[in-house]
Amino acid sequence: MSLSVSLIAIIVFIGLGFAAPTGTHPFFYFGLAFFGGGAISLLFGGIGVVFARDRTPSSPSLDSQFFGGVRTMMMAMWLCALVMDGLGTLIVRAIAGGRGGTTPLSTGVLVIAFTVATVTVICAGVTAVVMRRRLRRG
Repeated sequence: MSLSVSLIAIIVFIGLGFAAPTGTHPFFYFGLAFFGGGAISLLFGGIGVVFARDRTPSSPSLDSQFFGGVRTMMMAMWLCALVMDGLGTLIVRAIAGGRGGTTPLSTGVLVIAFTVATVTVICAGVTAVVMRRRLRRG
């Protein structure tokens, strides 16, 4: 699930970058890049989950190190998604404040962007919590 959500989010943010009119403030694209960074962190977390799921058991000490690393990575990716999407939101809102309250895209489109960013953070958090509980401690 996290892989599909992250890929959809990346496609949405790339589409928003192409939908912005000519002459858009460069920091608007920077804010979209931060949104994409949150989706990328969710993608990396999903890849880690796939590796953990497909791992064949070896020695108990190596297994505990591996699964401990995956649990730590999942929390790090959730925090990365939280920070990246938060910074992206602040940058996009700052662009609106500097332009007299208007943004390069319509309000409805930005609501979609903020919703997708929120979904990536929620999905990363749920994935992190579930994987920390499901992976064995060693």
